[in-house]
Amino acid sequence: MEGYADVRCDYQRRIIRDRRILRDSYIPKELPGRQSEVEKFTNLLLPAINNEPSLNIVFLGKPGTGKTAVAKRVITDLSEKFPSAPVRYIYLNCSRSNTAYRVMYALNREYGILVPPSGYPYDELYNNFLAAFKHTRQWLVLILDEVDLLVRRDGDRLIYSLSRLNDEIGYKDPGIVLVGISNTPNFLEKLDPRTLSSFSPERMYFYPYRAHQLHDILLQRAKEGLHESSWDDGAISFIAARVAAESGDARRAIDVLRMAAELAERDGLDRITTEIVKRAFKSVDEEEVIITIRSLPLHHRLVLLAATKLLLRNEERPGTGKIYYQYKRLTRDYYVRPLTLRRVSGILRELDEQGLLSIRMSYGGSRGNTKVVDGLVLEPAEMYQIFTNMGFT
Repeated sequence: MEGYADVRCDYQRRIIRDRRILRDSYIPKELPGRQSEVEKFTNLLLPAINNEPSLNIVFLGKPGTGKTAVAKRVITDLSEKFPSAPVRYIYLNCSRSNTAYRVMYALNREYGILVPPSGYPYDELYNNFLAAFKHTRQWLVLILDEVDLLVRRDGDRLIYSLSRLNDEIGYKDPGIVLVGISNTPNFLEKLDPRTLSSFSPERMYFYPYRAHQLHDILLQRAKEGLHESSWDDGAISFIAARVAAESGDARRAIDVLRMAAELAERDGLDRITTEIVKRAFKSVDEEEVIITIRSLPLHHRLVLLAATKLLLRNEERPGTGKIYYQYKRLTRDYYVRPLTLRRVSGILRELDEQGLLSIRMSYGGSRGNTKVVDGLVLEPAEMYQIFTNMGFT
């Protein structure tokens, strides 16, 4: 009984009530700061609910601005409110279905057509889908999340063919409503003029969240996911203000709240304070860097490790040449053939674009001009520790 009492006491000290609510994948019934977007998207889909032609739509905005949440919330609500409407909703994320073939394969599966995942003619996949779609006599609302990744990798032929499909079917029969979600604000500018003309979407812009909106989002998550009185409102306000100043990214704000709750629990505390939140920001930053580094190709990791080692030694003017020399030594340790100096220079630029390091041009007079690594996303010692934990030395 004594052991049971100890367990019960530990449980009562817990801060987190439902961990699922502290994940950005959780879609609450109400979306603070996005009520007008929910209403607009709902109204744009109502014609299809009434068996009438609807406009194509594109959501434009940076990551963490509520685009996916609005899309999923609205189609869930419409499905529940109008269960007998002649509409089918399909959501696909183009980070996985990142080619026209993979999207069409997924659509075949959604319509119950079992085909092998590769080696099947694309035209046959398209014809299979078209026949099944016509047979259902339902409107299809097709949401392509992160559609900019699809276009970047495979071009815009899928958008062109699907947006032309309504003309092929004729306006007497149900058609397709294409909903593209892009993390690239200038996504439409990258489309071929013919595709853009055929797609011709209604644009919905999602702007970064402001501090008061992030505060409302975090307070909602805290009330639903944490035990009562387990947080200071000042801690919530601190997260909201800092994230609003940095990016306005709700995902980051929610991640920090989750991490703060986990740290407080781990330390046996009974509430989340501003001091715990400050530690949580640091932990989340490290977590994000680790995930990003793990996704890098080997040579990108080695170039980043080379720059890290030079900065750790306080190397003066760690430019492309010095980094390349250090990188070549690392390739010998890992038994891989080194890339060219020009390619390593390109990798440095890519790492800069990903935010893992920062580079600047150094005009060295007689020593020549070179790219110089100004700093890393974390302190060199912290970055080196991450590489050490991954087995890189």
